[in-house]
Parts: sequence; structure tokens; C-alpha cells
Amino acid sequence: MRGNRALAIVLVIIALICLVVAVVYLTLKTNFLASGHPIRHTERSVVLAIVAVVCLVGAYLARPRRVA
Repeated sequence: MRGNRALAIVLVIIALICLVVAVVYLTLKTNFLASGHPIRHTERSVVLAIVAVVCLVGAYLARPRRVA
């Protein structure tokens, strides 16, 4: 079975976006999607980091294999 290069690239891009947003949620106090005062969104940053790891694993599995 041949890999899908486009899918692997898309998954890596999604993983990078998730990692950036996770770092922003973890380091800055934001009031995005929160009512009231700005807070840190620790749970959301952890979930986004997990999604990024899953996307990277999917990209690894979807990459084209080299034939020796």
C-alpha cells in the first residue's frame, strides 16, 4: 500500500497549528471562549497537545514508504 503525501503534509500542518495554540493557551491569560475575566486554559492546552501528537502519528503512518 502506498502512502499519501498530501494527507501527511496536512496532518503535520494541523499538528503545528495545534501546538502553537496549545502554547498560547498555556502561557497567556486569555478570555477567548471564556466568560468573565481572562484565565489560563490548561485543559484546552493539554487536549490540543494530545491532538497534535495524534496528528503527528497519523502523518508518520500516512507518509509514503521508500522501496529499498
